[in-house]
Amino acid sequence: MKTTLKIIFAGTPEFAATALQALIDAGHNILAVYTQ
Repeated sequence: MKTTLKIIFAGTPEFAATALQALIDAGHNILAVYTQ
């Protein structure tokens, strides 16, 4: 059984974009995104 996480993501846009995309691709529920 796959567990889906509820995530509030924070990061610097250029650095964090790859990690955020991986979370989205994995099907996790992104509740909010905070950037500079």
